[in-house]
Amino acid sequence: MNLDITTDVTNDYLYKIKEAFNVYNEKLKAAKDRLALILFIKIEFIKLAKYFIALGNDASKQNNEVQTYLVNYILSEDFKTVLILHRDVFLEFNKVCIYNQEIQVKEQQIANHFEQSKTILIDKLEDFQNILESKIKEVNNKKGFKNITNTVSLQKNPWEVYKAQYETIVKQFIDIDTQKVEAYISIATFNELKKVVTNVTNEHEALVDKISNNVHLISKITKENKDYSLLLSHVEDQLTQQSVLENNQNTFSDAVNIHINQLQKITIAIKTINGLLSIREVDLKRSTQKWFDYEILPKYMDLIGFETNIVNKYSLHLLNLKNSLQHSKERLEDTKFSAIPTTLTHVEQSINDLKIKSQIIANSLKDKVKNELLISNLIAGKPFLEVTLNSSLNVESSTILKKIKESFQSGGAFFNSQYKKTLQYKSLSNLEISTQCIVHRMQQDENTHYDSLFLNKNFIGDLFLVPRRNQENKLKLILDHWKQGFNKSVLVYGDRLSGRSTFLEYAASKFFGNNIVTLAPNCDAIIDGRKFKTTNNLKEALHYVKNNNIKSTKPIILIDDLELWRDDKNSFLNNIRALINFIETESDNAFVMATTTQMMANHLDNRLNFSNAFSDVIDVNQANENEIANAIILRHGAAHRDIVSKKLEPISNNKLRIIALKLSKENSYNLGNTLQSWTYNTHVQENQTVVYKDSNYEFLDFFTSEEIIILKQALIFTFISEYSIKNVTTTSFISDFKSALRRLLNVKILVRHLNGYLYINPVVVNDITKIINSKMNS
Repeated sequence: MNLDITTDVTNDYLYKIKEAFNVYNEKLKAAKDRLALILFIKIEFIKLAKYFIALGNDASKQNNEVQTYLVNYILSEDFKTVLILHRDVFLEFNKVCIYNQEIQVKEQQIANHFEQSKTILIDKLEDFQNILESKIKEVNNKKGFKNITNTVSLQKNPWEVYKAQYETIVKQFIDIDTQKVEAYISIATFNELKKVVTNVTNEHEALVDKISNNVHLISKITKENKDYSLLLSHVEDQLTQQSVLENNQNTFSDAVNIHINQLQKITIAIKTINGLLSIREVDLKRSTQKWFDYEILPKYMDLIGFETNIVNKYSLHLLNLKNSLQHSKERLEDTKFSAIPTTLTHVEQSINDLKIKSQIIANSLKDKVKNELLISNLIAGKPFLEVTLNSSLNVESSTILKKIKESFQSGGAFFNSQYKKTLQYKSLSNLEISTQCIVHRMQQDENTHYDSLFLNKNFIGDLFLVPRRNQENKLKLILDHWKQGFNKSVLVYGDRLSGRSTFLEYAASKFFGNNIVTLAPNCDAIIDGRKFKTTNNLKEALHYVKNNNIKSTKPIILIDDLELWRDDKNSFLNNIRALINFIETESDNAFVMATTTQMMANHLDNRLNFSNAFSDVIDVNQANENEIANAIILRHGAAHRDIVSKKLEPISNNKLRIIALKLSKENSYNLGNTLQSWTYNTHVQENQTVVYKDSNYEFLDFFTSEEIIILKQALIFTFISEYSIKNVTTTSFISDFKSALRRLLNVKILVRHLNGYLYINPVVVNDITKIINSKMNS
């Protein structure tokens, strides 16, 4: 019979239910495979469920006590059991589809599961039909009829409760089907991520094999042929080919991020407990990004390190061999061929050793993405993209250490717990520890609104600008002298995040009035009401200001971030020379106030008489500790949230000030860096309470000499590019600096701006400044 609900509903509900189940059971038996049965349940069983609900609705409105009792009272519970069983089977079938999509089950397992599930459904349906038959017989019994009448008159009809449960379960069928589609989409993205990793390892293996074969071939030619001209020709050919040997691996992070950004939060049913669905919700994008940062990226960087080592060793060997052969040829001497095979044997063995070690890492990478990057693990209830303690000092690790400490009561036990923590740090490389530090500082999505109060200097206009009395008093005195006719100009310098730009803006609004000319590259500027467009030519901009000061007023010229005044056509040094010349000749008519980093000021002092060109210098490297504490308290107050310790104990204003003073000392009283550090240690909870926890993460020096040079350039000039690094490093860029630049990008030390330039990640810029300064001073 057709299971579609019709308007022709009679009072013989039992007959209708019986016939509907007979038809459904026969169709169920005809299902040949898993996919057919999934589709059948999805369409026909839901149709049957809705049909039963319609009959139950009608029965609850009838005066026929027997029909009402049987449909609404007696059969309802049994039908709910049938409904839940179908839902559970449907869930397991969809899980099998996901397992099959990721090739985690065998065809025979799928076939066996299908037969067993189908048998369970058929048996349950037959049980329901037998119950239905027995209830029909009970109706025909007069004693049973009387009991039914009494029950209906004394009890409230439970139909509405059952109906709500049926509708909830029917909706779960739809949700399970939708979740499977979402899982398929995520699996496709995971497969793309696996391809990225597989391609990197395959290219690495191909490169290493090629180098190994080339060394073996040179060794073979040397042993078989004593003609150094032939050998020299072969070596020169290899050197020519070597320039294209390196893999194009600098796109690894970009390729990974493109796919990870496609992932979404996923909610998926994984099992049933006592008839209720157990739901698992995971933010795939966040979990996958963290897993890649902790588990894949460090191994990938180790792989790159081995590859670079192999390539450099091979290149050096070729150059040495070429030089030796050319020297012999020019002096008409016989090359000592007996020594060459021995040297080649050592080189070949060394490269093979590196190859074996790198192969272990490559295999580990492939195995990790194959076995762990699986939606199957999610639906199986297994740990999903779990970051192990050995490779991760995440927030939870502090909880583990706390439990260890709590198990001891004596002072010696506390010392032991600290010792264990130290050993845990030592078991990791500097690169791993620093990578975890970067990830922890960057991955604060749930804190976005709260963090913005601390990271945005003008969040609510200038109300967040905390006065810096010492610097302000000095500037006021300088301005008074300038107004009295003394030639004055000011250089404001400090480390990154020290507040140079903020101080410049605040001073402008407080002291300078309306005669302000603000100069920035490629922006609009105004002098005496006349607007003009700047380029990267500072000399041209200053010349325009000088020639268009038509009101004969004394303008205040503000130039923030001097290091940005440069491009291919305008030399930075020429722009600085133009500024110095303007100050020397025009500072009686114009007051120039410029800012730059301390590192850039030191760099220019080595090239020009830069700092001395300004009459006064204001150092904003350090703010007063009370100014920093006030800035933190002011911003936290604007959040209107309670702040508590990690033990969830309220933090008083006095305690808050003590914490702020401690943070400012740890950050060398750098205002911006202290505010930024506050965000690393605070965590917004679901109830909007802010929890303060001291961060255990540390940024360590893992940089090579080439990377230090690149980072120093980035610190001095703020923005750099591959082209500018090539200009500085010339011919050694390909052999030495290309790999270094690539590694800095992959571990997110360097970040690419939308305009294509590179700059140091703000979350570690001051750590890197300290590292480079210590190396320069040592």
